[in-house]
Amino acid sequence: MFRDKEKGTMEDLVSKKEKLKRENDELKKLIDKTEFEKNDAKALIIAALTTIVPVVLIACLLFYLVIKFVFKF
Repeated sequence: MFRDKEKGTMEDLVSKKEKLKRENDELKKLIDKTEFEKNDAKALIIAALTTIVPVVLIACLLFYLVIKFVFKF
């Protein structure tokens, strides 16, 4: 069968797909079994806010500076 060093054979590709499918199924099972503790939701919200808010503030600041530069207040 045709063999390419970078791509491998068709059997290699099929086995990689099957391996990925099995790993994905295992991950889904583990996620379904995971139970959150009492304060996990609060921790996730705080973590999301501390990640998102600075990015949004920087984007707003840049937007403001561009508008100020364009219209020269």
